[in-house]
Amino acid sequence: MKNKGRFNYYKILIELFLIIIAGIWIIPAVTAVETSLRVKGIQNYLLIFTTKIEDMLIFPRMALNSAVITSVSLFLILLTSILAAFAFSKLHFKGKTFFYIAILSCFAIPIISTLIPNSILVIALGIRNTYAPMILLLVTANLPLSIMIFRGNFDGIADSYLEAANIDGSTNLNTMMKIIIPMSKPAIVNVLVVMFIQVWNDFQIPLIFATKPNLYTLTLAPSFYGLTQNRLDLPPLYASIIVIAVPVIIFYIVMQDKIIKGMTLGGIKE
Repeated sequence: MKNKGRFNYYKILIELFLIIIAGIWIIPAVTAVETSLRVKGIQNYLLIFTTKIEDMLIFPRMALNSAVITSVSLFLILLTSILAAFAFSKLHFKGKTFFYIAILSCFAIPIISTLIPNSILVIALGIRNTYAPMILLLVTANLPLSIMIFRGNFDGIADSYLEAANIDGSTNLNTMMKIIIPMSKPAIVNVLVVMFIQVWNDFQIPLIFATKPNLYTLTLAPSFYGLTQNRLDLPPLYASIIVIAVPVIIFYIVMQDKIIKGMTLGGIKE
């Protein structure tokens, strides 16, 4: 009975501590919502959705650009990182360790330090003022982390599955598609969530390469709506931040159960 009472006592303390931490974390969100409703109230949100540039509703266009860039980038990141991680984890070839370390070392290079050479390359390729530069840079910037996560998961899958598939005459690609990927769904979900947040919230790349209003993304909205007649206008600024955060919050809530499942399952080991 004493142990049970002590357990309940510690459980209550932990729950109180978590409630306090949650309260501290939620204060900025409540403050942002309150600030976004100052002066004009809901009109601040209506202003965001009705503002036009060059006879174009700029916010819906920003939302469309972000959706296109994010979806294409996520598809390319998943496709290339799964293939690369499978090669680094399950295949044997000369220089495998060297190339893997070289790719991971790219993760330590700040993306802002590569903007000048990348800008020169974009101009030389003639793909300026398109989605292509932003998508390519977002993919390459996030590939190292994605490859590292997938390789860690693939390393946990027993090689006996692949050996059995090879005995049955399965190719490496077929083995990856029918064995490795189905076993790695939790890892795919985790990478999808992390990469979605990374790509959706990226500010530097759209700032440099979105040179026309029809290419602006949602991350540029706060700097656009926060300035009115050369002065800082806080309510529209915070309203735009709230609207931008909503898709990320919804996406995380929808995927939350799968994220927890992925963290608890881990790899399949011998």
